[in-house]
Amino acid sequence: MNNATELCHKIREQFSSAPFPRHCGLHAAMAMDDWITDEKTLKEITEREDYAGSWWDVPRGHLHNCMMALSYLDAAGINFYLPAYMTAIIEKPSDFDKPREYASSWQILFTMLPEDNDPELSDYFQERFSEIRGERKDVCREFLCYVKDCELYDEHARSIANKALASNFWIASN
Repeated sequence: MNNATELCHKIREQFSSAPFPRHCGLHAAMAMDDWITDEKTLKEITEREDYAGSWWDVPRGHLHNCMMALSYLDAAGINFYLPAYMTAIIEKPSDFDKPREYASSWQILFTMLPEDNDPELSDYFQERFSEIRGERKDVCREFLCYVKDCELYDEHARSIANKALASNFWIASN
């Protein structure tokens, strides 16, 4: 088994019990980017447009088309969708980064980058990543190390992974 396969296996093992966030899925989070905040409307969008099975079966098209959703997911959404994104970019980096064409893996890494110098943004990050602890946090840290060291990802993504690894959140255990 190679490093990528092993890491995907670890991610699946650690996040296998992550429940689908019925109140706000990827498409509802995208709607939040358009200033839709009504909880009932967000739940309806989630029920109508999001895949509600296991995170490892979320269609790659949903992940790729809803990259901005990462900014709006709460703790339950991060817990469910982050492993899907991590696995997707490990298994098929070229779906997210193509030299001289486009690079989007950095958006996933940026989501994992705490803002240690701004108390309000730091609290927001801590709240959104509150379900990422213990072995889940360890496997996320492994993912960041993997991206940092892998030349399949664009330089910006690798730089963000490196910066995230230096933050207090990813250094500390728990």
